Amino acid sequence: MLRLAALFFVLPFFLQLLGLGDTPLGGGLCGEVFRVKDPAWALTAPGFWYGVLFMLLLALELGFGLSLLLLPLLGERLGARWLRAGRYLVGTLLALFLLTRTTGLPAPGVGGWVLEPAPLDPLSLLLVGLSLAGGLLLRENGGHGAAS
Repeated sequence: MLRLAALFFVLPFFLQLLGLGDTPLGGGLCGEVFRVKDPAWALTAPGFWYGVLFMLLLALELGFGLSLLLLPLLGERLGARWLRAGRYLVGTLLALFLLTRTTGLPAPGVGGWVLEPAPLDPLSLLLVGLSLAGGLLLRENGGHGAAS
């Protein structure tokens, strides 16, 4: 189960950053970062800051997913606290996704701080769904600790 959870944690990073960020599926979580033509103008767009935030979260998920694969190979036991940290990571991603898609988060804009919701697209739903599936598999594996 942990290997499947690891796949669900690693996959969103690669789906977003290896070219699916500008397709008919939409921009995904970090789409605005990759569409930037003028970096000075990008710093005033809330979508750019949301993209940077989600890029950081996807990188953390990638690292966590790789740790689920590699630590058992090194003979390390994955404790309940480590698995709980992964669930908190998914919870943070889900909460920020919901906030950025409904009300928006405070971000610097042309005239000061703005609250602007980001667009909802199929790719971002897929990425969050994969992360959520990984978190649910961690919950299912809860107290088992060892890789399956």
